[in-house]
Amino acid sequence: MRFTHKTGLAAALLGCALATPAFAASKANASPFSYNYAQLSYVDLDAGFDGFKIEGSFDINPTLALTTSYLSTDKKNYLEYDVFTLGLAYHQRLVDMPKADLVLHGEFERSHASHVHSDNENGVRIGAMLRYQVQKNIETFGDLSYSSLYDNDLALTAGINLALNQQFSVVAAVELSDNDMLLLGIRMQLK
Repeated sequence: MRFTHKTGLAAALLGCALATPAFAASKANASPFSYNYAQLSYVDLDAGFDGFKIEGSFDINPTLALTTSYLSTDKKNYLEYDVFTLGLAYHQRLVDMPKADLVLHGEFERSHASHVHSDNENGVRIGAMLRYQVQKNIETFGDLSYSSLYDNDLALTAGINLALNQQFSVVAAVELSDNDMLLLGIRMQLK
């Protein structure tokens, strides 16, 4: 990725962070979304890898959540690729869109790839997500993020979350990046 693209992305994300208070709803208007959940998903990467992803989120205050995930994939059982993340997500309901939350997130990433030799790398991921409640049981979301792992990657993710009941929902998402990903999972809301 060129330096100008990295600079433009950083400026856009910083602009979102600085503009959030101006667009944020008052605290009296509660968010329609839960940030307390655990999720298990099947993932398929276009480089021939498939596997699973475990992720979770837990609110540590009304607008800040602790996030974590573990992605474990392999390619025909001879090449493995794993990524562990730990981060924070700032979420705020938007004033002009009462059914939407803006989520600014940052994560530390640790990856491990193995074949003949092992390759470990640390990096960071930063991004901005918009969650929108279409109906009481249907949520759509879009996320633009940048990861510094390996060759520096910009990713665009779009997905849907369909609530089956108050505790469980089905999640489907597509991530477009250097290594496109399809994700299908089940999410359990935590109280």
